[in-house]
Amino acid sequence: MFDAVVRGYSLIPTTNGERWLLTLMDDAPVVIDVGFHDGASTAEILARRPSARIHAFDPSRFARINYDARFRNDDRVVFAPLALSKAPGEVEFYDYENMCNSLAARKDDREAKPVVYRVPVTTLDDYCEQHGITSVNLMKVDAEGYDLDVLEGGRRLLEAQAVDIFMFEFASGWAATKRYLWEAVEYLEPLPYQVFQLYNGFLKPLKYDIRKDSCTTLSTMYVGVSEQRFARGDIPVRDYAF
Repeated sequence: MFDAVVRGYSLIPTTNGERWLLTLMDDAPVVIDVGFHDGASTAEILARRPSARIHAFDPSRFARINYDARFRNDDRVVFAPLALSKAPGEVEFYDYENMCNSLAARKDDREAKPVVYRVPVTTLDDYCEQHGITSVNLMKVDAEGYDLDVLEGGRRLLEAQAVDIFMFEFASGWAATKRYLWEAVEYLEPLPYQVFQLYNGFLKPLKYDIRKDSCTTLSTMYVGVSEQRFARGDIPVRDYAF
């Protein structure tokens, strides 16, 4: 409980700040939801910003079923049944029929037997160019270890500060993809963004320490804010030390 509540190592959206972060959206935002799953995040965004336009990505069959059931007739939601990564193509998808579906086989539950099928992949840059998206107010990335790959596939957008705020999950999926938090820090360092750890009600500047690079025991959400968006002065930041 100390790690989850005080130190902010939590993936529970109702308490870790994910829901609070939505209050920073504009009135009619363009939102990218990477990892649609059952549509819970998309539904929460629309509840808070009814005029939002959401592009939701998820190659799983489960996600398609949930989109059809919840948003098929809602023209505010564009569903893309594909994966985002750092290069386009087609790859194997490991479907565990739960929230851990991934482009990589899970390492934290070797007893689980996924259904494996091939899915199309594109990059954030290519998708936005093809769909005429020049500005994104908020991007949520929950790609089960491929979060950094998604950001790498959006390099042009990030260099142009075309994404105001992005949030990505650092959790056990990163072990399966053999990637580290320090890679994300190094990738984002030259870009016009400030990177923070998410808390419920404020952001804390990310000061990298190798002890943070434990995706299995220190799972958390990290947030990037463009310099242009941060200059508006409405985002609370605390130099909170624990």
